[in-house]
Amino acid sequence: MNASPSPVSDSESQDWSGFRRGEHVTLQHPAGTQLRGVLDMRTDDASVLWILLNDGGGRRLVHRSDGYHLRRG
Repeated sequence: MNASPSPVSDSESQDWSGFRRGEHVTLQHPAGTQLRGVLDMRTDDASVLWILLNDGGGRRLVHRSDGYHLRRG
């Protein structure tokens, strides 16, 4: 049985480097989870973001391979 490599998901191939601190963003997961807040920080390679969640939800770290799609707003 040959296992074929899993395709790269849209979120893994999405380039997060164009997003900047202070931007209002939404992270949408295919499973339905949605995170909204302000981009607090990102790594130089843009693979990891820290989001200050709306409504006092705290600060959340998200890695690009977690499956979220990032958009402005």
